[in-house]
Amino acid sequence: MASKEFRARLLAGVRDPWALLLSTFGGGTVWALGTPVPQSVGAAGVMLGTAAMVGALTRSRDEPSSRLRAGTRQEGLINLFDGHVLSLRTLQTEALPVVVQTKAEDALAAADAARPSVLQVAAAVDALDMAISAARKVSGQGEHAAESIKKTVDRLKARRTKLFFRLTAAVDEVATVYAGLLELSATARTMGVALDDTEVGAVNDSVTLLQMTFAELEADAANLPDEALY
Repeated sequence: MASKEFRARLLAGVRDPWALLLSTFGGGTVWALGTPVPQSVGAAGVMLGTAAMVGALTRSRDEPSSRLRAGTRQEGLINLFDGHVLSLRTLQTEALPVVVQTKAEDALAAADAARPSVLQVAAAVDALDMAISAARKVSGQGEHAAESIKKTVDRLKARRTKLFFRLTAAVDEVATVYAGLLELSATARTMGVALDDTEVGAVNDSVTLLQMTFAELEADAANLPDEALY
């Protein structure tokens, strides 16, 4: 599986517009210096191959969001997740009460650590959607075949539902924590009142729930490479 992923990253590197542009420019420069055309073309090929290899080795494996189909619900959830995380990061740049600052740091650390798993689960949902769509197009001529195909689709849908639920819960919890932190911050700074234990406790509970939700999602993501789609 690792070799397949590497080949995919290598192919992406070969197709990268910047790699193509730079290798073409490099080959043209070599030709302009008086090198024969065959050697110039060879030099450009070496440059492109080197750029693709470096890209394949350095490109992060945590980029499934770039491979998600545009307009899908899972892509929308990833965009929401990243927006909420950006909001948490922006919140940290403000002069916050100590308790708000601490909880914002905890939430941001949890979200940053969980992001690769969030992306992996979103990519798995995308793959399951495509598998479900393909399976639905399979037609069985006999009753046994039709029932078998239906069961396959049902299993795919059940797994997709489970993963999508985890993904949605993770995004919602980040939003909930951020909203709670905003409320605490506004209460402390604009209303001139001390934060009571109930308000602080509610945000503490939200951050704890966020961490638990991420732990469950990360456990699902850790199992993805070892589980069959069916």
